[in-house]
Amino acid sequence: MNEIKVVRHIIIGAVICSLYILLGAFGAHGLEGKITPNQLKIFHTGLRYMIIHGLGIILISLIYLTLNKYNKWVYYLIYLGILFFSSSLIIYSLKDIIGLNVNLFALIAPIGGLCYASSWVLLAKVQKRK
Repeated sequence: MNEIKVVRHIIIGAVICSLYILLGAFGAHGLEGKITPNQLKIFHTGLRYMIIHGLGIILISLIYLTLNKYNKWVYYLIYLGILFFSSSLIIYSLKDIIGLNVNLFALIAPIGGLCYASSWVLLAKVQKRK
């Protein structure tokens, strides 16, 4: 296992957590009254999954460093989950503000959800093998 790669993922996880804080503040102070309550709920759902998986990346990295078992696909699936689920929900919730008339972002969210779920299953499988 390459410890430098794992440390990079810790840094990426920390950046994702920082992005969550910035977007959360934007949502709390900049979006109130500018989007519908349902859109705000969707925005916060995207953020919630982002922070859970940002922290998850850090936790997984610590597990990998401790147990010396590594699988890059766990990270890739989480990153795809952030891209397809969290980001798509955030963009979808802001579509009226940014002028998008496309519901594509809501349609790709389930792909991201599958990526998230698959990453955790793969993590369990990686840790199980000897």
